[in-house]
Amino acid sequence: MRFRRGTRRAASTTAAQRAADRVFLPIAIGQILASAETLSLKHVFDDDGYLRGVSAQEYPPGSLRHRLGRTLDHPRTPKVLAGVTLAAATGLALGRGNRKLQIAASAVIGACNRLSEIRTPYGRDGADQMTAVITQYRALTALIPDQKVSDDLFLRAVNFQTALSYAVSGISKAFGSSWVQGHALPEILETEAYGRGPAAQILRRYPRFSRAVTVGTIVWEGSFPLIYLLPRKQASYALAAVKSFHVGVAATMELPRFVWGFFGSHGAVGHVLDTRGEPRTFEKAVLGTAGGVALASALIAREKRKVAEQRRLGPKGVMRLDGEIGAVEYVVNHPPGGPDRSRPVVVMECGLGQSLESWEWVAESLALDHTVVRYHRAGYGLTKSRASSGDILEAVLEEVGAKGEIVVVTHSIGSLSAASYVQDPRFAHRIGKLVVVDGTDPELLDADRSDRRRFGNFLQIQVHSLFAAVTGIYLWAPNGVERQAGYTPDTQFSHVQFAFAPRNVINSISEYAKVSTEGALDSLGAVAEVLVISSGEHAEQQQTFAKKIGAGIEVVHGSAHRSVIGYRHHAEKVEGAIRRFIHAK
Repeated sequence: MRFRRGTRRAASTTAAQRAADRVFLPIAIGQILASAETLSLKHVFDDDGYLRGVSAQEYPPGSLRHRLGRTLDHPRTPKVLAGVTLAAATGLALGRGNRKLQIAASAVIGACNRLSEIRTPYGRDGADQMTAVITQYRALTALIPDQKVSDDLFLRAVNFQTALSYAVSGISKAFGSSWVQGHALPEILETEAYGRGPAAQILRRYPRFSRAVTVGTIVWEGSFPLIYLLPRKQASYALAAVKSFHVGVAATMELPRFVWGFFGSHGAVGHVLDTRGEPRTFEKAVLGTAGGVALASALIAREKRKVAEQRRLGPKGVMRLDGEIGAVEYVVNHPPGGPDRSRPVVVMECGLGQSLESWEWVAESLALDHTVVRYHRAGYGLTKSRASSGDILEAVLEEVGAKGEIVVVTHSIGSLSAASYVQDPRFAHRIGKLVVVDGTDPELLDADRSDRRRFGNFLQIQVHSLFAAVTGIYLWAPNGVERQAGYTPDTQFSHVQFAFAPRNVINSISEYAKVSTEGALDSLGAVAEVLVISSGEHAEQQQTFAKKIGAGIEVVHGSAHRSVIGYRHHAEKVEGAIRRFIHAK
């Protein structure tokens, strides 16, 4: 019985070693070619070459890290690293069946490649990244004392990374309009770097075939995990087809090193296909853990959004108007001494998908001597009404008793909301001044919406936001909403939860697609006095927009589209410009 158990263990180890050999031989070939290429290059690693070292730039001169970086950035360093890698890769190629040699060579290759990446963090492709994953995984799993567990974990980790890389790549392409429309590969072939080879010329000659390959890439990459459901023979055919694809890409773009990292990863995929059905596997553990974490994250995010909504309805929160047009969420800030009827009421329009809290810093200061009204447009937050912005605004102003002059202040796409009512007979005689903060140019919006690629890019961003909202990823990872806002903790919490509420994300997609631009420039330009306040990020674009509507312009230098009102020091400049504009005679 002992003999049989030992035989079975030896057979299992031998199978894992054979799989490791299939992983490392392509890796060794790829590294030998890469090292030889590096050793043959001249001048590109010099201080003025395009592959010059840049690692020392991150650290202050004179520091230890800066001195180490200068050594790494030296023009001869890549040749030294390439020589070491060449020796290790040669050993790896000759070391079939030698587990210890493969581990040692992997550690050396992984370290050299990592140092090269730190020295020059560009010029690498997906195959280079896969090679790094394989060599680093082998070095790390070698720390596990049990050889069988170590080898099995190494192969399964590489397999999992391979399947994930293909699937994520396909899904990402599916949200890129140039890929979905079949334009991505033809566009790549038009570049000087990738379009000179004979294969590229053939593909340019047959654009339909080129587009079919482009769309087909999305399909096979996104569906790669289905390979584990195929019988072993058919799965082998599928892997062979994937290899053919990589060879085709390498031939078309003249990238002889492109295939080897991927070929190596297929050895690990084959190991997993051969061991399907085992009760406990790395893949099952990872998927189960990831699924549990994602579910917990989604539930936590859902509860936080509920808390934020309850806070909004609290005694210090917003108000809700339930009238004939439906429920409307709004907030009114009065001067400390109460409403001053001699001064105009300031109405603030929010940006796309943004909460009324986004105006907090500006509203807080303006409310020292003006009544400030903020509300959520149709479909956002607690506003269930689907009425027009003009109808909602009329109901809110009537509710708060605002009868006199109005100054409208908008941010982003809020300028188009204002355009829909500034010439409305109900408001035209009351709105004498309009402030547009980083406003949406209706002509540019029309151009973006009519261009399928640009519209696809917008949808891609929104779908990513929706995914982050549903899964709760935004709670644990940095996001653009938090990076460009710095409100007080309570306000920041409400603002972020609002931006990542699935309903608000979906509503922002709808508003972007449906908001009317007809006559918007004329309506905005017809207001007696208009001021454009631009972020530093969009200064040139806003200059053009200001000319179109005959407005003056002020630029808040150093600010971005959201941070122009999200950071207090930027918002103070915006508030100061608004105040000077309102009080100007």
